[in-house]
Amino acid sequence: MKFVSKILLIILSVPILVLCVLSINVRLQFLSSDFWIGTFEKADVYTQISTSLSSRLFDKVVAGGGKGSDVAVLSSLISPNILKIFFEENIKSILLYANGKSSEIVVFTPFSTDSILRGVKAEDLGNFSEKMTLDDFLKKFNITGINEKDIQIVSKFGIWSWLFVIGSLSLLALVLVLTYLLTGTGKRLTTMGIELTLSGICVLVVNFLADFIVKSFTENFAGSANVGTSLIAITAPPIIQNITQIWIWFGISSLILGVLLFFIKKPGNSIRRKG
Repeated sequence: MKFVSKILLIILSVPILVLCVLSINVRLQFLSSDFWIGTFEKADVYTQISTSLSSRLFDKVVAGGGKGSDVAVLSSLISPNILKIFFEENIKSILLYANGKSSEIVVFTPFSTDSILRGVKAEDLGNFSEKMTLDDFLKKFNITGINEKDIQIVSKFGIWSWLFVIGSLSLLALVLVLTYLLTGTGKRLTTMGIELTLSGICVLVVNFLADFIVKSFTENFAGSANVGTSLIAITAPPIIQNITQIWIWFGISSLILGVLLFFIKKPGNSIRRKG
């Protein structure tokens, strides 16, 4: 019975460690504005998006019989700087709300619709930024399909993420403790070493497969006629690169620790030799 229980615990340790890594991704990366801002800045994402959108805009205007010179004014509305300000202001607001540090989401637009209608020059639009609550934003632009309950769910993400971290780490600790208690004195460290080694290998394999699959998809999206898929091709690679750093670190650490446990002198062996 003990042998079967130990096998089950060894098998369980693998998905639980994967959950631990995923919970850290969610808590320390997905719900951190520094992660998103830093990732996009380092990868020069705003310039790439601006170039991609401006190119598409030029093609559409010319194809519709417009002049290329007309695109210059419109392109200034999607300059790297405006995209940067738009993204950073809104991601900060959303994550403050998600982490329970703000009572509402404030939507920021780098220029107001009124300023465009009044014919303000493109280079001056930055001085006509506008902020409003998400509720007011949805009403102003007549956006439907988003209700108050959906928005309130976002405010729980921060609490849920901490419960996810605590829960997954507690499960991992429980599995290791049970493994320790169910294993004889001379084999405890070896069994735990097997758990950590297998878990480390699986984390690295899962990371490799996920990285390969996502990169394959994003490479196919590059140059797509669809704006959404082309934006994914630009933004996904740097995000994945930063996420995988944690997976690689956990996988290698677990693998090394597991292997080291095999070489630690076992108390049971020492007692037998003395006898």
